[in-house]
Amino acid sequence: MARRQEVPRETRQTLTRADVTTAAIALVERDGLDALSMRRLASELRCAPMSLYTHVHSRDDLVDAIVGRLIERLDVAPNEGEPWQDAIRRMLGSYRDLAVQVPRAFELLALAPYDSSPVAPHLGVALAGLEASGLEPEQARQILGIVDAYATGFLVVWARSRTDGRAAAPSDAPASGIADLRDLETFDRGLEALIAGLDATLVGTR
Repeated sequence: MARRQEVPRETRQTLTRADVTTAAIALVERDGLDALSMRRLASELRCAPMSLYTHVHSRDDLVDAIVGRLIERLDVAPNEGEPWQDAIRRMLGSYRDLAVQVPRAFELLALAPYDSSPVAPHLGVALAGLEASGLEPEQARQILGIVDAYATGFLVVWARSRTDGRAAAPSDAPASGIADLRDLETFDRGLEALIAGLDATLVGTR
């Protein structure tokens, strides 16, 4: 009788949640979000699928782990004496940079619910930083919500345009340079316009 092939014991003993998360992000970046499954990830890690459940309880838990890892790369901690405008530039700048670095996995973070376990504490830190910069709590809440909606909408579309594999627009497309409306320089200019508008209409009026 043939012996059942087993995953080497060393692989099971040394695998960690961090290893699983790192491999999951690499898989998503290489093959896309649709490729993210426990079976596919186990194949990447050369382990039995059931062994993954020691480290992540489900695919949803795996997504939370990915989101948590990406959040660690964002710069939201308060800087003493920093004006709220500069805090927003810094926070959204790191958010933009993350979209550049991991455009496929970025969508998991960008579209994660605000009340999910990795996101809620992160937003709490961001709000505390804005309040420390001199904003009233309600101002900080509204400003964070507005700039997050702008950045998420812009960057998700930008990231998808970089990774969806669609052919370039035909040469007879209208308005030469129209594709530039979705470049990152436009994102930065839009953010500056948004900050100026918030300063004039939400902060400066109080």
